[in-house]
Amino acid sequence: MLEVSKILTFVVPSYNCEKFLDKCLSSFADSEVLDKLEIIVVNDGSSDGTEKIALSYAEKYPDSFRVISQENKGHGGALNTGIGAAEGKYVKAVDADDWVETGELPTFVSMLEECSSDVVLTHHYTIDVGTGEIKKWKSFPEKFGVSYDFIHIMNNWKSFDRSLTFHGITYNTAFYKKYGMQLSEHVFYEDHEYATVPCCYAKSITPFDIFVYDYRVGDVEQSVSEANQLKRLGHTQTVLERFLSEYPKLRLKKGCYGRKYFCMKAQGLLLSYLRTALLVELDRKKGREEARYITDRFKNEIRPVYDLAKRQYKAFMMMNRSHVSLNTFEKILSSKLYNKLRGNHDFN
Repeated sequence: MLEVSKILTFVVPSYNCEKFLDKCLSSFADSEVLDKLEIIVVNDGSSDGTEKIALSYAEKYPDSFRVISQENKGHGGALNTGIGAAEGKYVKAVDADDWVETGELPTFVSMLEECSSDVVLTHHYTIDVGTGEIKKWKSFPEKFGVSYDFIHIMNNWKSFDRSLTFHGITYNTAFYKKYGMQLSEHVFYEDHEYATVPCCYAKSITPFDIFVYDYRVGDVEQSVSEANQLKRLGHTQTVLERFLSEYPKLRLKKGCYGRKYFCMKAQGLLLSYLRTALLVELDRKKGREEARYITDRFKNEIRPVYDLAKRQYKAFMMMNRSHVSLNTFEKILSSKLYNKLRGNHDFN
C-alpha cells in the first residue's frame, strides 16, 4: 500500500465567507500536528475576500494549506473538487463557517494513524450563535475504538445515528474515491448524499469518543433555517430524486444492511421534506400536493423508504389538515416524554 505523508485532509468548501473563514482556518493552524494535516480550501467562485484569506494561510503554512479556486459549482461541487485532490489517509469536510476542536486534533490524528476502517465516527457540538447554547451530539456504542459493521449498526440505530452525519463522518480517502458519487452541484442539502454514499458500502465503521467538529447554528441565513428550508424545498427534492436514481445503481446485494442504511438515510431526508411541505408551507393544499408527489415516487420506486416514512407521513398530513404549526410540532419533539417513548439518548 502506498504510504501517505498526511494522516488527515480537511476539505473546506468556501463561498463568500470572509467573515467566518479566519476562525475556521485558525482552528487547524494552531495544532501541534499541523505537519500531519492537509487543509484544502476550495474557493468556489467567491467575490469577497475569501480567496485572499485562504491564500494567506497557504503562504504562512505552505506544507499544510492548499487553495483551489474554481468557478462556482455550489457546496457539492466544491466538495467534489477538494476530495478529488485529497492526499491524506483520511478525509473530513468542514464548512467554512464552522471550525474544529483544535485541542483534540493531536488525539484524533493519533487515533487515525492506528485506524484502518472505511469510516470513522466522532462527536460534534452545535453552537447556537443567537443564544450561545451548546449541545452535544454523540454516538453510544457498546465500546469505542473498535470496528462495527452495518448489521450491528442497523440493529442498534439509536446508538449511532447522531454521528452518521456530515459533521460526524470521516472517510478513509481511498475508500471514498472508490465508492463515492459525484455530489449534486448548485443545490443545498447535498451533504445528505455525502453521508449516505459511499458510507453504505462501508465494511468497517469505528466510533471514537472524541469531539472534533463545531457546527454553527441559529443563523437565519443558513440553509437549515425554517425560511430557507421552505424557499429551497426544490433543492431538497433534487437530492431526494438523486437518491431515487442512485438506489438501482448500488453495487450492493439485495436485502443487505448497507441498502438498509441507504434507505434509513433517504427516509430521514424525506421526512425533513415532508415536515417543511406540510407544516411550514402556508398554502396547506400546495404542501399536500408536493408531499404526495414525492412520497408516491418513493412508494413506487424505493418501497422500503416509503414503509419507513409512512407512519410519520400520515401524522404530518393529519397535522397539516389540523393547521398544526412547526413550532408546536417541535415542542412535542423536544419533550422529555416523547424522547423517552422514542428511546432517544440524553446527549448532555
